[in-house]
Amino acid sequence: MALPLPPSTAPVPDVALYARAVGRAMAYVQRVVGPAGAPSAELSLCPGFEQGFDGERARGTIVEAWGVDPGFDLAGEGFSAMVSLVLLAPGGDPELVRCLARQVETYRWRHRYRFLPGPGGLPADTDCTALALAARYESGLLPAAGLRAGARDLLRSAAPATGLPRRSAAEQDAGAVRPGVFLVYWEDGKEPGTLPRGPKQDPVACANALYALLLADLTGCDEARGVADATVGHLAEHLSSGRFLCGTRYYPSPDAFLYAVSRLCARFPDAARPLTAPARRALERTGTGAAAVPGSVLETALRVLAADHLGVTAGQDERRARLARAQRPDGSWPAAAYYRMGRLPVYFGSAYLTTVFALSALRTARPAPAVPAPRTGE
Repeated sequence: MALPLPPSTAPVPDVALYARAVGRAMAYVQRVVGPAGAPSAELSLCPGFEQGFDGERARGTIVEAWGVDPGFDLAGEGFSAMVSLVLLAPGGDPELVRCLARQVETYRWRHRYRFLPGPGGLPADTDCTALALAARYESGLLPAAGLRAGARDLLRSAAPATGLPRRSAAEQDAGAVRPGVFLVYWEDGKEPGTLPRGPKQDPVACANALYALLLADLTGCDEARGVADATVGHLAEHLSSGRFLCGTRYYPSPDAFLYAVSRLCARFPDAARPLTAPARRALERTGTGAAAVPGSVLETALRVLAADHLGVTAGQDERRARLARAQRPDGSWPAAAYYRMGRLPVYFGSAYLTTVFALSALRTARPAPAVPAPRTGE
């Protein structure tokens, strides 16, 4: 007679706990997204957000702390709206989605999108542009022609494929430009009244730009194929080298990079095939159990989303339980650093941003948005 199997020690998902947390989080989001849209991020001089300050005070605080004037005011950023449109649009409340999309549209300059309201100061960047284009298209609020026009403009940001000297891995890590790969800022000087930023690359921004380019499906465009191949190679090397563990120029957590790459792998499995196995190994390298997840609630949410996109189940129930139990009475989660200024340790985050990530992570795993790529000639 066979002996009975020992009881399983695997945690049982508390679906009711997750559902209650999602309901409270959605109520919080609905309360704080007003007629003007999502609230702007706060800033902090430390990634743990022990002390934060708003964008109105940011310029003066930075000058006082570092003796450096950034050259522009930091009030009223629109990146929070772009990020939350990506996260909330799939299956989200239609009026909330339209409100966020209207807000995002106010940051547009031609086919590009700015981080701050313009004109003047900081120019449009490829990270904001890619997120805005993809989110508006996948929400059904941007026609295919608009997506393709924006994707062609993104191509114009890429560093020249030839004419740059070969650089060692150490030089690339120190900021040398990778040929054929998206830059953070356009170098064409077309946007009036803005400050030149200089050529620089960020792997998270590259992953987001590649997502928008692949979504546009510029079939037959050799330039698009070349930039896509160069960018995939750049992302794969960033994974395999382990440099992702130190964060990127604009994103301090390795989980932000893994999340951005995982979106590519889920939505475009063929084009992103060289990234999938390294990304899964990277998740294992940085810990699979709840206790092994370092840092903030935001990082836990990013890890849950990345693992869902990559089909990794180990540790997911523990991480989701940690998220649900960390929720505050008002339905939110605390602010943590999602992104930062490039040259100074000044961090951006908010309870709102953490909450939209945690809300998305606590929903049951969903497939990538079933939105077809634009057909040729559409």
